[in-house]
Amino acid sequence: MRRRNLVLAAALLAFGAAPAWGDAAFESSFKTSGISGMGATEGATVKRFQGEKRSETSSMRFTGAILSRLAPGGETITITRVDKGLVWTLDPNSKTYKEGPLVPPRSKEAKAEKSAEPAKPAKRADEKPKARITKSEFTVKKTGASETINGFPCEEYVVTWLLEVEDIETKARSRSTMTTDLWTTPETAAIQKARAEESRFALAYARKIASEISDEEARQMGMAAFGSMSGAPEADVRKGLARVKNEMAKVKGYSIRTSISWTFEGEEGKSASAEKAQAPSEPGLDLSGGVSGLLGGLAGRMAQKKVEEKTAPKGGPIFTSTIEVKSINADGLPPETFEVPAGYAKKP
Repeated sequence: MRRRNLVLAAALLAFGAAPAWGDAAFESSFKTSGISGMGATEGATVKRFQGEKRSETSSMRFTGAILSRLAPGGETITITRVDKGLVWTLDPNSKTYKEGPLVPPRSKEAKAEKSAEPAKPAKRADEKPKARITKSEFTVKKTGASETINGFPCEEYVVTWLLEVEDIETKARSRSTMTTDLWTTPETAAIQKARAEESRFALAYARKIASEISDEEARQMGMAAFGSMSGAPEADVRKGLARVKNEMAKVKGYSIRTSISWTFEGEEGKSASAEKAQAPSEPGLDLSGGVSGLLGGLAGRMAQKKVEEKTAPKGGPIFTSTIEVKSINADGLPPETFEVPAGYAKKP
């Protein structure tokens, strides 16, 4: 219960006090390289808000040589109704839709099985971590550059996060650098009004989710999931995020363009060669740990891949993405925007 309350409290603090409510619409575009070129995509999104209702129209297509042929992409409309506890997923091409609960209900059998599971042993106080953060630097700098983007006057901030992690047993180190280029615009009355409506929906959604998730799920959505990506202890991650919050307070305005570049470098430890000889095949991903296990497995595989690819150029980004706001509108929206259109057939 305490963790569920923390989820809701975090949402309340994040959005804070807001002006009077009103409808809102945000139009944006996105482009990502995927991980090392795999899964590169581009597309556009229009999000509309009205109280506890959200309508999101998304179009996406793969841009890589292979996936662009196998999956041509398309448009999807998702209507989320917190007030009704429902989500409608519409396919404009076939004029069909699916209806589902906002939070999938758990059967009595599943709840009983969950409660019957033996509790996971608590981590001993003397248990040593497997990795440690050797360096963590998070900086925010205002460059002084200015540019008009989609009609919004913007100023540039560069956010840099350097993280070095050492495997305590093998002494292998990994170095991760995430650089975020932010172009922000002053928050006009129209932007404040639109953000207030977006926040109103987000708070209603957070209340609904917080009332349904278990303590374990809340834990997995928090520090444990983030920490597993680096292999660092949860306490170290918390300290790092506290510094992030203080630095991000320097950023003023609403972000119109956000560009991210992530580089990753790894090196062999003293026992890495022996371990590779004993394990010639690539390990599979461990899904037993839920979200945190999956993220940790992906991060570990990426680190291993960087170590083994000796001929690969160092320092190049393994992931890039750009999100750009095209327009922000605080005008009224018709009620039918948040309803299933006439003529759509319901699919089972």
